[in-house]
Amino acid sequence: MASGPQAGWYRDPDGTPDRYRWFDGERWTDRTTTSPDSAPQQGRTGHRGHDNGRSSSWLWAMIIVILVVAVVVAFALHRGTSSDHNAEPDLNSSSPTVSAWNEKSTTPSASSSAVTCPRGQRPGNQDSNDGRLHGGGVSVESIPSWRHENLTLPWVMGQSAQIDDVYPGWMSVSGVGGLPVAEGFSDPQTAATMMMDCFASSDYYAGYTGEKEIRSEALTIDGHPAWWKRSEVYVSLPNLPQVRGDVVDVVVVNTGQTDFLGMYFNSATIGDSTRQTLVDHARQSLKVD
Repeated sequence: MASGPQAGWYRDPDGTPDRYRWFDGERWTDRTTTSPDSAPQQGRTGHRGHDNGRSSSWLWAMIIVILVVAVVVAFALHRGTSSDHNAEPDLNSSSPTVSAWNEKSTTPSASSSAVTCPRGQRPGNQDSNDGRLHGGGVSVESIPSWRHENLTLPWVMGQSAQIDDVYPGWMSVSGVGGLPVAEGFSDPQTAATMMMDCFASSDYYAGYTGEKEIRSEALTIDGHPAWWKRSEVYVSLPNLPQVRGDVVDVVVVNTGQTDFLGMYFNSATIGDSTRQTLVDHARQSLKVD
C-alpha cells in the first residue's frame, strides 16, 4: 500500500494567496502561516509552543501572587510602625521627677531637704547681757531692735537667735548654736551642707520653689577651721507676691569640741539691702567663745 501525503505545510486549499495550512498526515488543521520555512515543521513543535504559553501564564500568576503578598506585608509593617509612633508615653518611668540637691549646682533646684534632718528636741540658751548671742561654743553680736526668739530647729544644740518681721508671715533671722557630731555633722564643710539642706528647704519655707548656691568656701575663725555657705532660697507666695525668697548664710566652726561644732546662720529677704547689711555685720562678728 502506498503511503499517504506526509505531514507538512501546503498551500491553503481554500485558495487564499500566499497562505499555507498545516496538514497533519490525515487531515487539514486550523494552523496557517505565510512563511512555511520559518514555521514549525512538526505537530510536536506546535504542542511545545502551547506548553510555553501555559508556562508563561503560570509565571505571570506567580508574579501577581508575590506582588500581592509583598503589598500586604508592606501595609502590615507600616501599620506597626505607625502604632509605635503613636504609642502613649510610659507613665510608669522610674526616673525621678524632682531633682536632689547638688552642692555644686549654680541653678535653682526644686528639691526639698536632701538629707534626713535630726528631730530630737534640744533646749536653747538663755538671753545674755553682753550684747551677743551665744550657743554651740561660738557667738555673734546681737542686732539692735530685733527680738530674741528661737526657731524650731530640733537638730541645733543650745540655739540662741533673733528675728525681725519683714511682712506679716515673713521674717529675717540671725542665730547661733551647736551641731552634734553624732548626728552626722562630722566636719565644717559637711555640717554646713547638711545645715543648709535642712534649713533652706520646703520644711521651713512655705511656697518653696528652689535654691541656688552663691558661695561655698573655707574660712578660719579665731584660728579654727570653718566653712561658709551662702544660698538663695526661692519661694512663690500668692499673699506675698513681692517676696522672691531669702539669702541664707551658714557658717560652721570646729571649735575643738569633740561632740559638736559651732554654727551661725541667718536669712535676709532677697533685695532687702538694709537687713542684709545687718546680718552680714553679725556674721562677720562671729568668734569662738
